[in-house]
Amino acid sequence: MKRKKINKKLNYQPTKLQKHELENPFDVMDYFFHDFPIHETRDNLWELYKGWVYNSSQYANEKITKDMLCFYTQFSEFLDACYVFTSKKAK
Repeated sequence: MKRKKINKKLNYQPTKLQKHELENPFDVMDYFFHDFPIHETRDNLWELYKGWVYNSSQYANEKITKDMLCFYTQFSEFLDACYVFTSKKAK
């Protein structure tokens, strides 16, 4: 995907990714899993979700709660997929 299209998808928001990371995002994913092994990543994600539920339970409506649970579930699957991708590509 061309850089212009990527920037459009990022909604022209500043990204913390540097030029070489935009060109090779594998390095970012690989580095992430070196710092945060998959089991720790899952635990951290769960702790973030629990904290959100605890702190927003009296303010969040049913739709927001449902959306956040869906986000948690899909993000967890995304992390697993990134881990599998980086593990296969590193070989």
